[in-house]
Amino acid sequence: MVGIGGVSVCEEAETVKMLTIEPGIDLSAPEVRLKAIEMLEGGGLIYLPKSGFELSGGERALISDTSNILTRVPDVEDGRPTIIFDPAHGRIKKYHFVHVNGKMMRAQIRDTARPDLEAIMSRYSKWGENVIAQLFPSYQQALDRKRTTYRPIPRNSTQSLHIDSSYGYPTQGRSMLRIFTNINPVNRPRIWQIGEPFEPFVRRFLPSVHLSKPSWISSILARLGIIDGAKTKYDQYIATLRSLGIRDKEYQRTAPRKIMEFPAGSSWIVLTDLVLHGAMGGQHSLDQTFYLPADAMGDPSRSPLRILERLTGEALV
Repeated sequence: MVGIGGVSVCEEAETVKMLTIEPGIDLSAPEVRLKAIEMLEGGGLIYLPKSGFELSGGERALISDTSNILTRVPDVEDGRPTIIFDPAHGRIKKYHFVHVNGKMMRAQIRDTARPDLEAIMSRYSKWGENVIAQLFPSYQQALDRKRTTYRPIPRNSTQSLHIDSSYGYPTQGRSMLRIFTNINPVNRPRIWQIGEPFEPFVRRFLPSVHLSKPSWISSILARLGIIDGAKTKYDQYIATLRSLGIRDKEYQRTAPRKIMEFPAGSSWIVLTDLVLHGAMGGQHSLDQTFYLPADAMGDPSRSPLRILERLTGEALV
């Protein structure tokens, strides 16, 4: 552990580094910003033990019982389904489906809870944007604020180490910058495992990547504006590498990792397509996703896009 004036760096062999910014530290201080951008772009994690986002007593009471929020609570506690809020339109997405125990499900929110949940998620989205602006002012003009996610369902199973891909929403070479906050009303931690750096992971699985042409369905959805543009080769590589890593049981068993417990009230910031991670436990967390273009980074060569282009020898966007 290396630390100066409330900002400390944790270094462990084979796994990503972590920068801790203690409560009361000015996030806009030049030395803090310098350390933060170096850690983030270097594939590390920024940890805020007491970040300052809080719920009111009424909001804590609302989420303390999931049946207050959802009309149906899943039998399988794997953290899904999630609730997705669209900051651009100021409302929760009505039809957001995920696979739960082999079935397509969505979070069916009680009408009585929807206004309060939207208020929480809207406030969090703006709060997260402010934190990111304080730490990374050079990103501000280029950042594209995307979805806000609330995870009300407990996770009692370990999620495989993975990098985030764009799912149905291509990033087209932009990184996924995300801030997470544990809002658990009874002070239970959010538990993650953090894996090895991005490049060793890519080198391991890249020889097994075989890309196919994007489907005609995705092209039509892109033209209709249902998804954010067509998939690029970058999106295909990231999705395939993610899948290969998740399916490799030997890798999941032997890959280097460290376990992190994030207490209630804490937040953490990470480029989730650059950092291998997986949730292991906890309930009630929020996160805000931003898309960050490689060229807006202090050092674009450290972005997932540029690393993949260097290792593949081809342009991916």
